[in-house]
Amino acid sequence: MRRYVPTLLLILTSATAACGGDDPGPPVERDLQQIADMDTLTALVTFNSTSYFLYRGEPMGFEYDLLRAFAEDAGLELRTVIARDRDRVLHRLNDGDGDVAAARIVPTRRDSPHVAYTEPLYQTRAMLVQQGAPPESADLPQAVDTLLPEPGSAADDAPEAGDPAPLNVRARLLQRPSQLAGREVHMPDRTFYEDRLIELSDSLGEDIHVVEVDSASHEQLIRSVSQGRVQFTVSPENLARLKESYFSNVVVTPVLGPTHDVTLAVRNNAPELKRALDSYIERARETGELQALYDKYFRDRAGIDERIESEYLTSETGRLSEYDDLLRQHAPAIGWDWRLLASQTFQESKFQPRARSWAGAMGLLQLMPATAREVNVADAYDPEQNVAGAVRYLEWLSALWENEIADPEQRLRFILASYNAGFGHVSDARRLAEKNGDDPDRWDDVAYWLLQKSKKDVYTDPVVEYGFCRGLEPVTYVALVLERYAHYQEFVAT
Repeated sequence: MRRYVPTLLLILTSATAACGGDDPGPPVERDLQQIADMDTLTALVTFNSTSYFLYRGEPMGFEYDLLRAFAEDAGLELRTVIARDRDRVLHRLNDGDGDVAAARIVPTRRDSPHVAYTEPLYQTRAMLVQQGAPPESADLPQAVDTLLPEPGSAADDAPEAGDPAPLNVRARLLQRPSQLAGREVHMPDRTFYEDRLIELSDSLGEDIHVVEVDSASHEQLIRSVSQGRVQFTVSPENLARLKESYFSNVVVTPVLGPTHDVTLAVRNNAPELKRALDSYIERARETGELQALYDKYFRDRAGIDERIESEYLTSETGRLSEYDDLLRQHAPAIGWDWRLLASQTFQESKFQPRARSWAGAMGLLQLMPATAREVNVADAYDPEQNVAGAVRYLEWLSALWENEIADPEQRLRFILASYNAGFGHVSDARRLAEKNGDDPDRWDDVAYWLLQKSKKDVYTDPVVEYGFCRGLEPVTYVALVLERYAHYQEFVAT
């Protein structure tokens, strides 16, 4: 059972209004042009059920999906870096660990001198979350639904082994903010909503006791309210309403503050990046992209319920697929982290053992019929045979490249590309690179020439032995497998 241990008890008065950590330091100098030169936009995120999470092996989330679309539109790769909490996100943003903060960012006067906020992604309000069935006559406020509520996977909803069953208690509800005077409210550490309680405490002239719970999320604390371990917490309304529909004994009332924006944040010396993000957000609003993201994460009840109940909501279960143990068993034969083999399996089939491509590739790791025969696979749709055969093929490719590419990280890229396009096509691209003065042992140089192999004047070059190749496929394949592997390393234990 996961336990939430209070690490700090704050008596909220005006003297504590500065809580939340030191100000971020001076920002590094890096704007859109420098980001474009590196071909990569780095997003600083907090792992939660709405911004960024992993489901059935695939990264998802409102801010993540939006930034992935923005990066693609700008011709950039998107990389994610996880920060512990909101303050660390802003510190690391100015330190240069990322370029855009995407972590339920609420603009505040305290942070405005240090970061710049984008156009709003959506709006919501601070709401008290408490346990108990509401009186039938209770006139509860309706959810704010302006712009877009934040997306969610309900990553922390599914009960854990050993958790107590939710208690359906008809408690006497607090109906007014003033009734919080003298009460204890559990909160994630360093959130915007803590500032709201400070303001409320000052206005009441009586202390509200806030227990900061180290490393807890809003989702976890709402579950703790449902289980009777915590009496009150404060949450964004759009998230709280989603949880209210899942936990039958959780009530979201009263409203604790006015409607506020939720945005992205960038360094205040990155005006070009801010303008590009603002333009994209406005365009996405006009085209309905933002609304589509809202529908996907907050109004598609069937999809939300499926994620909540799934064994493969990785943040909750630590599992990617039903084949995790099989991949763990075979990955050591090639010296791979099983999560890398899992990422390749997702890329090939999305963990579907009956998958078949237009070219006739079969099974979890999409073995071609000829390859299946070469590695002694009788039934490529059998998961055990398929994975074992694919690993034997990867072992063969590894041996081919071992004496060619000294650097292990570079060699891995050549192995993956060869699995997708064939050893011959990748060798052609190496010869083209060497002929044209590039480094044949460096994947980025070879990838360029692999891309050129779709052009007649290149694939007819005398050094090319294997002819035409749709080079975009293996180049994209390598990038996606490694990018997904990075996500798996963040969320899945070895």
